Amino acid sequence: MNQPRSIVPQFPESASTNQQILAALAEGTGGFTIFNTNDLFGGLQRIASEQNEFYLLGYVPPESAEGSCHTLKVKLNHGGTNVRARSGYCNARQPNILDGTPVEKQLEIRAQDAQGGGVHPSFQAPYFYTGPNLARVNLAMEIPQEMFKFDKDKGKYHSSLSVLGIAYREDGSVGAKFSDQVKLDLEKDEWKDFTKTAYHYQNQFDAVPGHYKMTVVLSAGNDAYGKSSWPLDVDAYDGKEFALGGIVMSNNAQRVEELATNADFDSVLLEDRTPLVVKGLQVVPAAVNRFKRNDKIILYSEIYDSLLTGEQPPRVVLGYKIQERASNKEVFFTGTVAADDFLQKGNPVVPIGMLVMAKDLNPGNYRLVLMAADAAGRKAPPRTVDFDLD
Repeated sequence: MNQPRSIVPQFPESASTNQQILAALAEGTGGFTIFNTNDLFGGLQRIASEQNEFYLLGYVPPESAEGSCHTLKVKLNHGGTNVRARSGYCNARQPNILDGTPVEKQLEIRAQDAQGGGVHPSFQAPYFYTGPNLARVNLAMEIPQEMFKFDKDKGKYHSSLSVLGIAYREDGSVGAKFSDQVKLDLEKDEWKDFTKTAYHYQNQFDAVPGHYKMTVVLSAGNDAYGKSSWPLDVDAYDGKEFALGGIVMSNNAQRVEELATNADFDSVLLEDRTPLVVKGLQVVPAAVNRFKRNDKIILYSEIYDSLLTGEQPPRVVLGYKIQERASNKEVFFTGTVAADDFLQKGNPVVPIGMLVMAKDLNPGNYRLVLMAADAAGRKAPPRTVDFDLD
């Protein structure tokens, strides 16, 4: 993204080759490169020397907030030495942070509790394929602010909310699972603003095709807990057929170059999460598909067409229609739209983004139906998503 950052090295102006990207990776991690030489023995000798002729300097950094990043710079006042060090480090969020802890065991019991929790967060969970018969589920939730229990210390408000998600197969076994902790440290004014709206939470986890009962449990460490359950069906995908991913609707999107100037962007890059980006725009999934007619609503999805890797890829088209949910009456149709602007040569995955034309619709309850086809005569099974307009 070629923006100035403190930790992740800036890519060269032309980052079109593996060599340039590998050079940036080596520089940022304290390594070195061996490029453009037929002297294989000399390169191996240099690597061997590196394993035997070095001093290792280490230190214990002070505690820092989760997600914060810090630069590192090593200087020597002795000549004739070669210093290589990583450019910095981030206190990145750990995946499945509750794994094997007593908190996870307690939440697992809550997940199977037939009574349910006292608070039920709102959610959306579209998925997109990352390979044959493997999908990444993008979970977005609106967590009511009363789920957070705050303690005041030295003028700040602190809270920690544990999150556990389990996808149960039809036989009751666990098909997928994730865990997380939301830690908040707020000033008084920030805390006042926080208590006025729901907290927007996002996570991702992988799942194979199947029929699941998805359950998410939330707890702030007291007896009260929140819980939501819903059916999650992940369709099979062999990597060769023509298919569509899920549908994300959002009124929250930002240019990637603007995000890259954010001080927290280094830690975002280091998290094991894949942002939804189309034509340089990152789309943040909505947890509740309720919008105003004057909102700028964006639809995000992905088209999968294995024929796009061939020498003569077929033309791909798409479109969507909007129906009234109660009557199935069609109230809008985009017509056939060419996907040329979204294609990347040789890439079978096509991220797509379209504006949802809502300004001419009356307030009400609607269903959007997304369709796609290619010139080889293949049609993807349509995808649908419900939304409401105020």
